[in-house]
Amino acid sequence: MPGPPSPFDLDLTVRSHGFYTLSPWVYDPERRALGRPLVLAAGRTAFGEAAGEGPALRITATAEGRLSAVERREVEAQLRACLSLDEDLAPFHARIRELEAVPPRRPLPPLRWAVERGAGRLLRSPTVYEDAVKTLCTTNCTFALTRHMVRNLVEALGEPGPGGRAFPSAAAMAERPERFYREVVRAGYRSGALRAIAVEVARGGLDMEPWRGPGLETEELALRIRALPGFGPYATGHLLRLLGRHDRLALDSWTRAKLARLRGCRRQPTDRAIERWYRPYGRFAGLAMWLEATADWHDGAARWP
Repeated sequence: MPGPPSPFDLDLTVRSHGFYTLSPWVYDPERRALGRPLVLAAGRTAFGEAAGEGPALRITATAEGRLSAVERREVEAQLRACLSLDEDLAPFHARIRELEAVPPRRPLPPLRWAVERGAGRLLRSPTVYEDAVKTLCTTNCTFALTRHMVRNLVEALGEPGPGGRAFPSAAAMAERPERFYREVVRAGYRSGALRAIAVEVARGGLDMEPWRGPGLETEELALRIRALPGFGPYATGHLLRLLGRHDRLALDSWTRAKLARLRGCRRQPTDRAIERWYRPYGRFAGLAMWLEATADWHDGAARWP
């Protein structure tokens, strides 16, 4: 498989948002190593790890017993997808340069650092299903509660393997009653939605995995996501972002407050006003917004999400 793009900073991608702290991810910032148990097509569980920096990035796999060459390639393919290594950010970085050369009337976010460091890749899960479940677990709660729910889910239902338990399959989640999600996962009002999505995916009535491809226009994809149980405007926008669709901003209370502070606003700006700020970035508006809101996570001061 091809090497990583240049420039590529593993830490920028890992800490692009808080999902790296959710089970079953394990991140060692000192080693610059990100790993997790992965379920392979044959049903085996392997521990995949990406470590290093730039062109020295290496992906390794371990399992009980010897992995075949096909299985090792499968681990590499899954981690490449998680790190968005094959996403083409050149048009986004080119747009940043264009706007800096001839800036519009409204102030632009300082995004030169993103071009220089290759920022803009967002950490994803091996499957869209996992990203959807985790997104649902972020709604209307603190991120500490999100971590708690996801950890309970993985510990109770994840397939055991090297390095811990993998994220549970839709089939495993569908077997449990709604009561399980309330009493064990502690998912509260999300319990029914979590089970409903798992049941629909497990029975084959819903296939989310093609959503990562270019087959659907963003509006059509947004409608399909919005139809998922428990998914409102924020959750829809957040999952779109993880699918590489940045047309929408996916604003929530945290991003609104952060942007108001960064822009020195005395009053909370309306969503429509915030949308106007990033309109010059076109289909990358949401990515430009996210990089402005999270730039201080990557300035060396360790203000991590």
